[in-house]
Amino acid sequence: MYSVLIAEDELLIRMGLDASIPWNALGMQVAASVVDGNRAWEAYQQFKPDIVLTDLRMPGLDGLEVIRRIRREDEDCRIVIITCIEEFDVLHEALT
Repeated sequence: MYSVLIAEDELLIRMGLDASIPWNALGMQVAASVVDGNRAWEAYQQFKPDIVLTDLRMPGLDGLEVIRRIRREDEDCRIVIITCIEEFDVLHEALT
């Protein structure tokens, strides 16, 4: 079973992701659902999830820094960016 970390500061989005996706049916389980980048990094270190869903703009560490730290330790972790920002340079950096 794949483990998933959700990092999103907006409560309704975080709850919606957790509740609306049939994680077990997809062979996944949510290891942690956190509200900011600092907690995302702590949860990543604790659970070493296979998949991380992260916002780019969060309190504490931003999503880009969380992604950088994960990539330094784990090239195989799948990262899904969930964001509504329209800043192309930030999105481009996240994708690279």
